[in-house]
Amino acid sequence: MNNEKPLVIVLSRNYSTGLGVIRSLGQAGFDVELIASTKKRGSSIIASSSKYVSHTIEVVSPKIQEDKGNEIVGHLLALAIRGGKPVLFPTDDFTMMIVDKYQDILKKYYYIPTVNDPEQTITNLMDKRVQTAYAKKCGMRTPKEWIISLREEKLAISEDIEFPCFVKPLQSVSGRKVEMRRVDDRKALEMHLKKMQQYFKDRDVLIQEFLTIDKEYDLSGVCFGNKIFIPSVIEKTHISNHEKGVTMCGKMVSCEVLGDMMENIRKFLKLLGYNGMFDMEFTKCGDNIYFNEINLRSGGPNYFYCLNGVNLPAILVDEILGTEHDPERETVREYGKSFVYEKVAWEDYIYSFMTKDELEQCINDADYTLLVNDEDPKPGKHFKRRIRLSAIKQKLKMMVGRTNG
Repeated sequence: MNNEKPLVIVLSRNYSTGLGVIRSLGQAGFDVELIASTKKRGSSIIASSSKYVSHTIEVVSPKIQEDKGNEIVGHLLALAIRGGKPVLFPTDDFTMMIVDKYQDILKKYYYIPTVNDPEQTITNLMDKRVQTAYAKKCGMRTPKEWIISLREEKLAISEDIEFPCFVKPLQSVSGRKVEMRRVDDRKALEMHLKKMQQYFKDRDVLIQEFLTIDKEYDLSGVCFGNKIFIPSVIEKTHISNHEKGVTMCGKMVSCEVLGDMMENIRKFLKLLGYNGMFDMEFTKCGDNIYFNEINLRSGGPNYFYCLNGVNLPAILVDEILGTEHDPERETVREYGKSFVYEKVAWEDYIYSFMTKDELEQCINDADYTLLVNDEDPKPGKHFKRRIRLSAIKQKLKMMVGRTNG
């Protein structure tokens, strides 16, 4: 173990988000171990092959809706006998919910993300109804919303829903990105909801007013006690068609782009009383800016901040441990720099939303790539090998489908 920095255990279901945190912490000198939740054995290789990972435990869980987190917690308790008090760093909704669920046990042995209110939980704050209520209380605009339960065979679809509307899971962990969709009439809505029932029906679904969006923004930061670190804003320049709402490309801009909204954001974060990394999304429609959601964990583009001078995961761990850090570490090097999230771009190509030439141009035009990195080359090599194989399989599948059709 590194004698100068304590151990951080990264928990990850999404390898690309987890990899960004691993690299950020490793570059800051922390000793990093990984517990990876995967759909099948060997799927963690892209993150676990990072030179910054000293040890990996892989937990196979094909369907997270059926996973109570017992095996992950079992491994954490087994690791606790080594002594010391490592930092636990969940990087996605699933692993965050596990840490939150077992917080009373885990906080004895680990530093974990927390909320100030002992009657509140992080899992409850993930509920978009709760987030909307807090956002409104802090003066932020939010789209109109309706809630529909998938538990009953006969869906109770409210008569006052306005079309077109937008469908999304009430909690990200309980659904899939491909379930997010614009629907234009009641019949299309019912068909889409019935399809969602086939995957997982013990949940509620959020229906939102459909907004005509001019721009979308994403901002990542750290909350700890009364301290809030928000270095800059990401303006989304390309958004995935395959996974609705996911950022493919973006550029770094000043917080000034959100104007007076920044004060509302700080009020909102203080009201939540959350201690950890966060990722927030906003949409601009005409002259109005709407709150979309907050993810109470690191966001997909988190490594972009580190590449541009602000190591958010390291700032959070320093705050947890009470370690001083240079204020310059909170300032981005240069506004206007761009990134591409290669996994998202490749998936749009694989599912025929862009051509091979468009994919290559998208990657070549970016100042930074989030997966391919010369200083930590193995994850990028594994990613390229796997994504190209996925592309070949999907193209062959489409060819067979056209032939049979």
